[in-house]
Amino acid sequence: MDTIKNETKENRLICATLFAFFVSGASSVVLGNLMPFLREEYGLGYARAGLLMSLPSWGNLFSLFVTGYLPTYIGRRKTVLTTAVWMAMAFAIFSFGIGGAALLAPACLMVGISRGGNNNFCNTMMSTLPGKKSAVGYNLLHGAFAMGAVVSPLALIACTRNNPSGWRIAGTLILLLCLCQLAVYLKMNLPAENISGSIKTVDRSFLKNRSFWLGAAILFFYISAEYATVNWLVTYFKDTGILSPEVSQLMSSLLWVVIFIGRMLGAVIIGKISRKVILVADGVGMLAFFLLVFFSRSQIPIFLGVMGMGFFMATIYTSAMTLGTQKIKGNDLGVSTMTFLGSTGGIITPAVVGFVAEKAGIQVGMGIVVGVTALLLIAILISVRSDRNE
Repeated sequence: MDTIKNETKENRLICATLFAFFVSGASSVVLGNLMPFLREEYGLGYARAGLLMSLPSWGNLFSLFVTGYLPTYIGRRKTVLTTAVWMAMAFAIFSFGIGGAALLAPACLMVGISRGGNNNFCNTMMSTLPGKKSAVGYNLLHGAFAMGAVVSPLALIACTRNNPSGWRIAGTLILLLCLCQLAVYLKMNLPAENISGSIKTVDRSFLKNRSFWLGAAILFFYISAEYATVNWLVTYFKDTGILSPEVSQLMSSLLWVVIFIGRMLGAVIIGKISRKVILVADGVGMLAFFLLVFFSRSQIPIFLGVMGMGFFMATIYTSAMTLGTQKIKGNDLGVSTMTFLGSTGGIITPAVVGFVAEKAGIQVGMGIVVGVTALLLIAILISVRSDRNE
């Protein structure tokens, strides 16, 4: 009877967490799709846009650090509510033009603060699940994030098809989703936790764990490549004229559709194929297909490249999280520190791409991402070899 009861509680926790992360994907990733509209509305250059797109990473980094310690003082529910509310405020600024260009930077920072809080909370919830269910949960979780990232650009396209200002309507819809997320956080049942009110009781043993550092290294380069790709892909295709503006917008949704499919497939093959084999295949495949996208000048190879890139991107994050958290289950600080270290790469790369694009053009700017993707493959190979030796 207790087993059935625990199973039910775990399934309810999974469902609530999946919805919350779906909203996080829908709200945080669409900023790259909104940027062309914001640039036109407020007359922003590449460098300014690049700085704006790096601000969510700064907010994310700050939030991951704070939310590693805050649950010890006020609990997980109050912590995630404290961060999640900022996403709703950010989209109120985007949608209604509150403060004009002056508040774009704070709004982008708010997006990152909320994403970091959602990320740490949802990943920690999945780390509390037993055995294989945790690994499957990570893939479902990031599949939900990918689905949100698919839906919001499509909503943006639908809203702007016959209305140049329709991007504000899309922003308002995302704002409503963020309010629903807050309601879920208020009601969901959470696992037991230790609210001691003392920083001295926080478990830091993960700092001596090799798996933790291997997972963090992979996350660092993956998040660098993902953030730069997601934030600049639409602008790259549109400004180079390789694809029309409408088709350029669709590329983001295509990428996330394939990432979603890949993560669902990843949930099925967990335990059947070695995580190390999956990671190496992902690293090689992502680099190969990104190069195809980078050097292509016609639609079909670009479509194939984006699809291949998304497929191999799908399970890198989840495999790295499983690798890094396998011995630190339920440790809020451990999970937040690993994602904190990984997310530092997402701060630098989008801004660097913007500055390089300002000086030498967007094509050269995207060449930076090629280099980062190659470094990701190297990090995976080192991590797999190191983990095998251990």
